[in-house]
Amino acid sequence: MTEPKNTSFSVRDALALAPLRRGEPEILAGAEGLDAEVRWTHAGEGLNLASLLKGGELLVTTGIDIGANGEVQRRFAADLAARRIAALAIELGSALDSVPGPLIEAAEEHGLCLIAFHREVRFVEISESVHRAIIDRDGELIRRGEQSRSRLISLMLRGAHISDVLVELSGFIRNPVVLERSGQGVAYHACFEADDATVLGAWGSYTRGDLAAPAAISARVPTGEAGTWGSLVALAVDSPLEPPDQVALERAVELIALALMRRQEEEALTARRRGDFLAGLIDSHTGEEKIVAPSVERKIAAGAAELGFSPSGGVLLPLAISPPARVEDDGEDSSWSAVRRDLVDELEGQAVPVLAGTGENRNVLLVLGLARAGDRERLADQVATLVTRSAERRGVAIQPTICVGAASPGWVECAAELGAAAHAIPASANLDPVPWHDVSVASPDRLLFAFRETPELREFVDQQLRPLIERDRQGRGDLLQTLAAYCANGGHKVQTARALHVGRQTLYNRLRRIEESLGVDLDDGETRFSLHLAVRAKRHLDRADH
Repeated sequence: MTEPKNTSFSVRDALALAPLRRGEPEILAGAEGLDAEVRWTHAGEGLNLASLLKGGELLVTTGIDIGANGEVQRRFAADLAARRIAALAIELGSALDSVPGPLIEAAEEHGLCLIAFHREVRFVEISESVHRAIIDRDGELIRRGEQSRSRLISLMLRGAHISDVLVELSGFIRNPVVLERSGQGVAYHACFEADDATVLGAWGSYTRGDLAAPAAISARVPTGEAGTWGSLVALAVDSPLEPPDQVALERAVELIALALMRRQEEEALTARRRGDFLAGLIDSHTGEEKIVAPSVERKIAAGAAELGFSPSGGVLLPLAISPPARVEDDGEDSSWSAVRRDLVDELEGQAVPVLAGTGENRNVLLVLGLARAGDRERLADQVATLVTRSAERRGVAIQPTICVGAASPGWVECAAELGAAAHAIPASANLDPVPWHDVSVASPDRLLFAFRETPELREFVDQQLRPLIERDRQGRGDLLQTLAAYCANGGHKVQTARALHVGRQTLYNRLRRIEESLGVDLDDGETRFSLHLAVRAKRHLDRADH
């Protein structure tokens, strides 16, 4: 990979200045140091000059104190190289007619750029011109940076988007730029002269670190507190990268970060507004005054239309989606918000009308527009798949809970079904994971969950199962599990044995011990129903206790 053009003031730049050019400079050693940065100039005499320097200086001297001792000359060069000065320039004529061989050899050995002036130079003019050039270059960087920043700010104030900023930046630096999202690849790129295929090919070489990759400069795009959204990279595909380009890139990053923050805030406000609308819809239907008047139906539809939801079909599908845990830190919350945005973007991209908002506990409330009620299961499966994929991509480790109400012909019915879906979230989150929970079907588990904190339910479970629980504690601990499987399989022994992966005789022995412990006949349907209810209730009680 080639490197971008050096952005600092170099020894080569200094030698191009008139006061140094008049001295007829000759490079005697360390030519590879011509691109070293010159931080300052220093003029002086003496063998202890290295102790006076910090590094990066262009040292100008007559060499009057160098002497004739080759070993001293070698040590003089070694000390200056160790101090990492930019270059040593010796004016010939006043003290030395030529630069001593040992000094040249030592400079070459240590990589010290050694310059001889064959004509008289004025040290003060060298210092003034170099210092002025350094200050002017820094000022030019600042001026160009502010110029690019001003143009980009003006663009943003006119309502431009991040993509417009990248196009403007690529024109300013005369090279393509790539906005990369961390862990997700290219979010957007803007070309200057080279076409998309060329730019993306160069980007691929750059990301692999190929030696043939173009020179590049980059800047981190921040988000939140010390977070990183991604990076902005400029590739030297159309022209060499110049010193002001890094400043322009950094100014663009500042605006991109602000734009991302603004977009996230706008999305959060929109989601909250839509969430308030849907939550109000639920509350108005489940309150004391029921929504029955046709005028109310029209009013709700008008409110949804104001939020951009006007489905052409006559069927509404309500859903509620809960994050897998009640998280408090911004990072997790941001990931969950991204899952919601991904879902909405995907559905809208597939021309599915969607009204989505944020409800209590960061639950996502949705209403989808369907062409017909028969599309309900297909759309529910599609939502579950999209949420799962996005959650995995965003680092949400546990499967979110999705509750789906019945397809409704209008807003009044949809309000009831949306409320049912939202209210079913806590109970459904405690059930075995499934792609989505059908709230339109009555569930004993949701009823038991609702009564999990009542003493009557605990007493019922204790009366039904306590002897069996005690026997499990004293024995192998497999009787309660066997009873649960037996009840779940409707009292069918063959299916139960298969579910438990045990032989029939083993199952018969367990069932006999269960009947002995509880003093019941498991062939009795009423008894089995009561025990099944107790087993399912115990699961909710155990989870509540933990």
